[in-house]
Amino acid sequence: MFSLIQKWLAKARSFEAVYDRLDKIEAKLDRFEKLADENESLWEYLDEQKEIDGIFVGTPDEFVEEFSDMMIRNMKPQGDA
Repeated sequence: MFSLIQKWLAKARSFEAVYDRLDKIEAKLDRFEKLADENESLWEYLDEQKEIDGIFVGTPDEFVEEFSDMMIRNMKPQGDA
């Protein structure tokens, strides 16, 4: 009977180790998903800026002013910002 209890205890510990490992993997996946989302946002922003740069016509001062206004309006804090 004692050996049977030891076997069950060993299996329970091995399942606990598997669950701990799964928790670590899930945490890493969440971190990578956040990085992927941030990367996608950055590429979308850069694509939008390319389109806007091709459309805007005016003096360099007007361009800088318009560009800074657009950046302030469209900024989204990422991470700890």
